[in-house]
Amino acid sequence: MQVVKPTKAGINQAVAVLKKGGVIIYPTDTAYALGGIFNSKKVVGRILKIKNRKDSKFTVIAANPEQVKKNFSFNKNQQNLAKKYWPGPFSIVVSPRFAVRVPKNSISQNLAKKVGQPLIATSANISGKSAFYHSQSAIKEFINKKNQPDLILAAGLLAKRKTSTIVKVFPKKIEIIRNGSVKLS
Repeated sequence: MQVVKPTKAGINQAVAVLKKGGVIIYPTDTAYALGGIFNSKKVVGRILKIKNRKDSKFTVIAANPEQVKKNFSFNKNQQNLAKKYWPGPFSIVVSPRFAVRVPKNSISQNLAKKVGQPLIATSANISGKSAFYHSQSAIKEFINKKNQPDLILAAGLLAKRKTSTIVKVFPKKIEIIRNGSVKLS
């Protein structure tokens, strides 16, 4: 497992790992995320093993709304919510397996942009444990584990925030799947 800082060289290393189908831990606008290219079965399998999790429903992050539209069906109501709450910790369910958001965090946005695809952004902790807000916590958790990510993009301490709000949009209503950082207005 490599540990790199989010310098230009570090970001490029992370992008290279991601493009090869690897799994990394990286900072987002809420906490550290465990992720890789969203539509790779290999990546999904590895993330499930690393997290010790069975459920393969994930939040993904995209570089921008255009990347979302390129990869997912996105209706007018979803577009309106995206315009109001993105970039930020607001995820919209776009399929039975994925909810997507455009984060405020420039590192995670840049990763998705350079990879050219959305990235899984599940919390970088073993299922049932607390989310990580410091890269050192992630390093300590995974350093001696059999199942570990390929790389940790260590940006130090993140501001402690609630997880992203997740919503499912219907023609005449919005269902809140998970209350989080964003309150609907």
